[in-house]
Amino acid sequence: MAFPNIVTDPTSVDPTSVEGSTIHIASPPFDDPQADVIIRTSDHVEFRIFRLILKMASTVFADILALPVAPDADPNAIDVTEDSVVWDHILRICHPGIAPPAMIAADQLWPLLEAAKKYDMKAVRETAVREMSTPRMLEQETLRVYALACGYGVEDVAVAAARASLTQSYEEGPYVPELRCATSAAYFRLVQYRRECVKAAVSFAEDPHLFLQDGWKDYVKYWILRREHVSEQHDDGCSSGGNFALDSWEWGNGLLRDVLVEYMARSTEALKVLPHGSTVLNPIFIATTVHAASKCTACRSRTQPSDVLAFLKFHASQIDAATAKVKLVVAS
Repeated sequence: MAFPNIVTDPTSVDPTSVEGSTIHIASPPFDDPQADVIIRTSDHVEFRIFRLILKMASTVFADILALPVAPDADPNAIDVTEDSVVWDHILRICHPGIAPPAMIAADQLWPLLEAAKKYDMKAVRETAVREMSTPRMLEQETLRVYALACGYGVEDVAVAAARASLTQSYEEGPYVPELRCATSAAYFRLVQYRRECVKAAVSFAEDPHLFLQDGWKDYVKYWILRREHVSEQHDDGCSSGGNFALDSWEWGNGLLRDVLVEYMARSTEALKVLPHGSTVLNPIFIATTVHAASKCTACRSRTQPSDVLAFLKFHASQIDAATAKVKLVVAS
């Protein structure tokens, strides 16, 4: 499986020349002159380590080091196709007594996963998968992580990445090269998953008996209902006599206000792009709803921002509960 090379300027010392190419010795701790094997990378950097460590880290290298050496070959050197950045990470992960890399860049995950597969390095794979699972990667590199998780059979990470994608718009999402390591079926499953999550997120606006359901009826507050009193004069547009789903439906002695109709319509359009509870808890979204609920002179005195916020939080929780029931079919 091909992956993009990482261009690097390795911090190294003691350059030498081998067959016309400048060879750099890796910086400490991989410059030990007592080491008995050399890893020579594609960008001409030599890592000097001990055979025992390499054998313990990789069954493939254990087999390689057990093979007889050709008469014209350097018995202490192994040429590899990866560059020095990848091998610096590999050795820091596998070498006892050396701190592992504090952070792995997103574009280094693919080479590390491929090297782990190629050389059968369990610790390297586990480290890369653990980094993919961090909130930083899931939030900032969602599509990249999803593609890698599908390509390398890490189902739980693929599910987490798909879930994280609900807070992001993929209409004009950037291309990531890691898509080449996943199948078209895997990408299709992600698109299908998001489509099903949209259906689940907007389903509440299509339910004519929404406030008869457990939980929802507890949020029928004065900001939602227009109460009819002889002494009050409601502003035009406070209520058209219906609600968002059933024109003739009434609750007790009041009608649902148009502010709820407008909220449901506005939230539905937003959820079609971002089917996640955080969509309706956007500060601008909250402020717009509170402002709309306070426009009617008669209803203003009974409209509490805390009631509006409580309703939006409950709606958000219901959205997330509904989308959580949607299952992603992971296709590698």
